[in-house]
Amino acid sequence: MRARTVNVWVAISSSFWFVPGLMMAAGVVLAVLLPEIDRVIQWNLPGRFQVSGETARTTISTLAGAMVTVTGIVFSTTTVAISITAAQHGPRLLRNFFAKSVTQATLGICLSVSVYCLLLLRTVDEREGEIFIPQISVHAAYLFVLVALVAIIFFTHQVASLMQTQNVASDVADELDNAVGRLYPDPLDDEAEEGGDSPAWRECWEGFDEESSQGAPSSYDGYVQAIDVDSLVDIATRRDVLLRIEARPGDYVRDGDRLVSASPGDRLEEDDAKRIRSVFMIGNLRTPQQDVECAVVELVEIAVRALSPGVNDPFTAITCIDRLSGTLRRLAGRKPAQSLWRDDDEAPRLVVKPRAFADVVDAAFNQIRQHCRSDVAVTVRLLQSIEAIASAPRNAESLAALRRQAEMILAGARTAGHTDGDIKDIEDFFGSAVDALAQNPASTA
Repeated sequence: MRARTVNVWVAISSSFWFVPGLMMAAGVVLAVLLPEIDRVIQWNLPGRFQVSGETARTTISTLAGAMVTVTGIVFSTTTVAISITAAQHGPRLLRNFFAKSVTQATLGICLSVSVYCLLLLRTVDEREGEIFIPQISVHAAYLFVLVALVAIIFFTHQVASLMQTQNVASDVADELDNAVGRLYPDPLDDEAEEGGDSPAWRECWEGFDEESSQGAPSSYDGYVQAIDVDSLVDIATRRDVLLRIEARPGDYVRDGDRLVSASPGDRLEEDDAKRIRSVFMIGNLRTPQQDVECAVVELVEIAVRALSPGVNDPFTAITCIDRLSGTLRRLAGRKPAQSLWRDDDEAPRLVVKPRAFADVVDAAFNQIRQHCRSDVAVTVRLLQSIEAIASAPRNAESLAALRRQAEMILAGARTAGHTDGDIKDIEDFFGSAVDALAQNPASTA
C-alpha cells in the first residue's frame, strides 16, 4: 500500500494542476472569508488609507483584468518553455519541468489572485443607501498583487535558468543520485557478491518449479512503475507459495505477459491473480521511484540528442558523461537492492532477479558509445570515465562490464576514420582505463 501511495503522490506532485488548483481554491476561500471579517470588524483606517466605493470598484476591477492578462502571459511563457525543452532535450524530460515548484507556485499565485479579485468585486455593493467597502479585503488584494509580481520576476529568472542545458542535465543527474541513494542505501561489504543475497536469491530463482507454477498476467500494456512488495509477500504467506517477479520496475509489459509466477500454482485462488495485478503500478512512462535506469536513460537521452548532427554539441554530452560516471562510481560501492523476501518463519516468499551493476553500466554507455564514434573528445571522455569508476567495483562481474565497454569504445573508434594521431590518443586512454581496472583487487579475486 505504501508503494502505491508514494506512486500516486509522485504522479500528483509532478502534475501541472495540483498545486495551482489548491492555490486557486485558497483564493476562493479568501475572497469569501475576508469580506465577512470586514463586516464583523468594521475596520476604520486612517484617512490616507481609506478607500472609497468608486475607488475600490475601479481598483479591484483593474487588478482583476491585469492579473488575468498576466496569468495568460505566464501560461504562454510556460508553453514556450515546454516546447523548447521537448524539442531540445526530449519529451520525457517534461516531467522534471512540471515537477518544479516555482512553475507550479507561480501559476497558482497568478490564478488565485485573479480569482480573488474577480470574486471580491461582488462584495463592494450598496444596500439601503450605504456602500459596504471591505477595507481589509481591498488592501489584501494590493498585497496579493505585489506577491504575484515578485513571483513572476522570480519565475522569469527560473525559466531562463531551467532551459539551460547544463542545468537540465544537472537536475536529471540529481534525480539519478537521489534514486541511487533511495534504492541502494547500504554500502557494499568487502565480501559482498554480485546480486545481493547471493547465493540465497539465486538458489530460489534457479530452483523455482516452472512445471507447477501459475502466472498472474497483466491486463494491459505499459511500463511497470512500482511494485507493492509487502502486499506480494502477504499473498505468498497466506497461500504458502513462492512468488517470482517476472516484470521488474522499468520493464514494458503487454496484455497477457506474466507479472508474477507462483509455485505451487494450484494454491492460488481466483481473486489472488486480480490482487497481484493491483499491486503492480503500470503506466505510460517510466518513473525513477523504483527504477534507477529511468534517470540514467534520461541523462543518456540528453547526451545522444547533443551528439546528433543537427545539434552537434559534444560539450553537453561530456557533461552528461561526467555526471553518469560520478553516479556509477557511487553505485558500484553500494549493495544491490533486496532480491529475496522471507516471512516471519524465514521461509522464502518472494524473489526477483536483481538489477546488476553491469545492467546499469550498459544502459549508461551503450547508446552514447554508439553515437560518439566520430567524436574524439567524447570517446576519450568515455574512457576517462571508465578509468574513474575502475577503483569502485568489488566484484569481477562489474569490472568485466566496464572492460567490455572500454573494448567496444576502442573498436568503434578504430572504424570511424580518425587520423593515426587521434587513434593513438584513444589507444593511450584505453590503456590507462584497462590498467586502472587491472589494479582493482577484485580483478584478481
